[in-house]
Amino acid sequence: MKNIPNSNIILFIFRIGIVTLTLFTIIAGWVMSAIISGNPISWLIGFKYYTTQTNILVTIWLILAIIWFYKPESLNKISGRLKGAITLYITTTFVFFAILLQIFYHPTGFAAFSNFILHYFTPIAFIVDWVLTETEIRYKWNYLLSWMMYPLGYLVFSLVHGLITGDYLYPFLNLIELGILGYVISVSLIVGAGVGMGCIYIAINRFRTRKLLLNQEELVVE
Repeated sequence: MKNIPNSNIILFIFRIGIVTLTLFTIIAGWVMSAIISGNPISWLIGFKYYTTQTNILVTIWLILAIIWFYKPESLNKISGRLKGAITLYITTTFVFFAILLQIFYHPTGFAAFSNFILHYFTPIAFIVDWVLTETEIRYKWNYLLSWMMYPLGYLVFSLVHGLITGDYLYPFLNLIELGILGYVISVSLIVGAGVGMGCIYIAINRFRTRKLLLNQEELVVE
């Protein structure tokens, strides 16, 4: 990558922009929380939310991608399976908030800005990044198994957290309000939606990288 095309430079700048806005929003939110509460470690509470966790995963991935921009071998290590997983996670953050939570949440001031960045800007920007770049590594269907480990783990965490504290973190995971049957239905729909979105990403990738498969078959024949 000695001669960097203009498109790659634009991608580099694009990623820096995503990291800057996302990191600023997360840090500023934590600082404001500490100031308002008077508790310097109150920001740790934010780590328990899926939105915060997925945005941090995106930020870490992008920071590594920026650092390794001139090192394609290193960049390939965090592409493919790993990038697909993080793309799925941040997509669920966007989709579930837009469908299940947006109508109940109407923040103002900095909270409105934070809501826009973490639930809309960063997810959509990272999805765009995935569309632009995930064309060199062919996904396998079994990726879905490893991809779903984190979301399923988070559902378990939410349930345990709710049973201990009474706070299930999200209304669509509230066992007390939904009842056992409602909870099972809600979780089943969430898991099903996650699996569905994962299948869509894999199918899109496999369609876009079908030439890689053809090239591999030609090499085998030769």
